[in-house]
Amino acid sequence: MENTRNVIWNKKIHLRNFDRATSVVEDKDGNYVLTGFTSSDDANKSDVFFGKVDPQGNVLTKKAIKITKNYDGGYSISKTADGGFIIGGEAGSSHNEDFMMLKVDQNGNKQWWKKFSDHPDNSAYDAIEASDGNFYLVGKKRIVDRYEDIRIIKTNSKGKKIWDKTYGGDKDDIGEGIIESENNTFVVVAGTFSYGKGGDVMLMKINSDGELIWQNNYGGDKFEGLRVYDGNSVSGRHLTKTPNGGFLVSGSKGGGMWVFKTNSSGSLLWDYSGNVWGGAFAARQAVDGSVIIAGPGLSGDTVDLYVVKIK
Repeated sequence: MENTRNVIWNKKIHLRNFDRATSVVEDKDGNYVLTGFTSSDDANKSDVFFGKVDPQGNVLTKKAIKITKNYDGGYSISKTADGGFIIGGEAGSSHNEDFMMLKVDQNGNKQWWKKFSDHPDNSAYDAIEASDGNFYLVGKKRIVDRYEDIRIIKTNSKGKKIWDKTYGGDKDDIGEGIIESENNTFVVVAGTFSYGKGGDVMLMKINSDGELIWQNNYGGDKFEGLRVYDGNSVSGRHLTKTPNGGFLVSGSKGGGMWVFKTNSSGSLLWDYSGNVWGGAFAARQAVDGSVIIAGPGLSGDTVDLYVVKIK
């Protein structure tokens, strides 16, 4: 593929029989810190995975963090102001998960965790610490057997719930990511089937009380999504801020790679879709203004990791 970069290093991190990473962040020392799931049987018991790799690819830390005795895992990891990390994920038994947030120090030692119990199937796919020290968790909440809503929980700096709200229409709407914007406002990215045509991507901006400021959906007649919604897929972080205050979203359109950019009020600036099957897991704007996209590329019977640069 054009613009494929050279692989600098490729490391396998093995802790148990089933380890999978769902999110990575760079720490203040330039190390890469991962979260995910780790399990010995991958059936109904798992723990949160925490790993740290240095810039040369040496594995510094790998550990399992136990929350409950059942099915726990991390979907996102973000830095916190004290040098540690907040992990958002799920805890509970399979198909009866709850929103879970886990605070760890810089080495992955558990400091505290909170589980927000509810009816079946609630998962937090992103967690961030806001600049005022409060936390926001975003994910999905099953309302009835037929559909899910976007769920956002705001907590204080110790994980005590401040508010808990759902957003969406009469079909599946699933919150995937959140970033802080200006003046204590937040932008959430979601997959939506309630708005648009048969599966779109939605951006919505809220204030710190969870009140909607604006909401837009993006896509066309094809199925567009942030990932395949099969109840078992792994979430990537699909929303990043650009230096000029806009937003960059990556996902899939008709099964292929899809990236689009908006301005600060959610208006579409450009839209790029490629025929690489498998969608885009992450996109970031580089210093030179170009955009780097990463994801899995299917070719024949194999799946490779690809990196593409567009300008």
